[in-house]
Amino acid sequence: MSKRATVILIVGACRNRAQRTLDAVCGQTAVDELEIVVVDIGPRDAEPLTRAVQVEYLARPEVELWADARAAGLAQATTPVVAFIEDHCLPEPDWAAAVIEAHEGPWAAVGYGFTNANPETYVSRAAMLTDYGMWLLPAKRGQARLLPGNNISYKREQFAAVGKRTPAALSTDFVAQAELAAKGLPMFVDPAARAAHENFTTVRETGITNYAWCRLMAGRRAEAEQWGLPRRVIWSAATPIAAPVFRVGRLVRSLRGRRELWRPFVVALPVVIVVSAWAAIGESLGYLVGVGDAERSLTRWELDIERVPGD
Repeated sequence: MSKRATVILIVGACRNRAQRTLDAVCGQTAVDELEIVVVDIGPRDAEPLTRAVQVEYLARPEVELWADARAAGLAQATTPVVAFIEDHCLPEPDWAAAVIEAHEGPWAAVGYGFTNANPETYVSRAAMLTDYGMWLLPAKRGQARLLPGNNISYKREQFAAVGKRTPAALSTDFVAQAELAAKGLPMFVDPAARAAHENFTTVRETGITNYAWCRLMAGRRAEAEQWGLPRRVIWSAATPIAAPVFRVGRLVRSLRGRRELWRPFVVALPVVIVVSAWAAIGESLGYLVGVGDAERSLTRWELDIERVPGD
C-alpha cells in the first residue's frame, strides 16, 4: 500500500511519554498508509525508543533547536501530507485516517481536535483552555483562519510554498499560517482527528512556556516580514495591552455554539488572564529585541521537562 502521510515526531529527554506517543502512532488504524519519522534529540546515552512497525529513526543529539529538529524530519518526508505531533500529545487510533481524509479536500493545512490528557488538576484544565480552547472538543469542523502550533498537518507541496520563510515557519507555525493565508491557501479544522494534549500543572510553567512561545513567534514574524524599527517599536508598545484582550476575546468567540465549555472557561478565566498577560510580555519583547534565547528555552520546556508530577 502506498504511503499517504508522514508523521513527524520529535522526542527528547522524556522517554516514557515519547514512547507512549510513538506507540500510539504505530497503533494507528491507517498505519499501513503512514511513513513515520522520529527525530530523537535526546541525550547521547539514551536508549532508542522501541518501534512496533517500520520507522525512520533519526538520532540527532547534536540538535538543540525545535526548528532544526522539525527540518530534519521534514527532509525525510516523501508523502503528499506531513503531520506533526508532539511527544506529549497522544493521537487516538483513527487520528491519522482522519488527517488523510481531510487532506483530500483543498486544505493546505489541517488542524486536529483536542482533549485533555491530564485533566486531574485545576491548572491543567485551565492551561488546556488557554492554549487549545479554540480546538478543544467539541471543536467546530470547518474552514479556519487559525490552527494550533506544533500539532498540525500540511500538504507538503503547499508548505513548501512558504519558500524563504520556511526556517521561521518551522520555528513557529504562525508564520506558515500567515503565509498560507496571504497566498489564499485555505486551512481546516477536523475534530475527527482527535489527540489528547498533556499540559503543565502549574501557572508558572504554563506562563513561562507561553512567554517563550510568544516571544519566538513575534521575533520570527518580525524577521520573516522584515519589519523596520518603527514598526517593531509600535507593535511592542501596543502588545502588552492589546494582546491579552485580543487573545481572550478570540477564545470567547470560539466558544459560540459550544455551551458545555462556558462553565470550564469561566472557572479557568483567572489562569487564562494571567498567562495571556505573561505571553504578551514575551510577544512585546520579541517584536522589540527579537527571539533571544526563547527558542532554546522553549525546546527544553517542550521536550525535556515532565508535565505530570511523578511520571
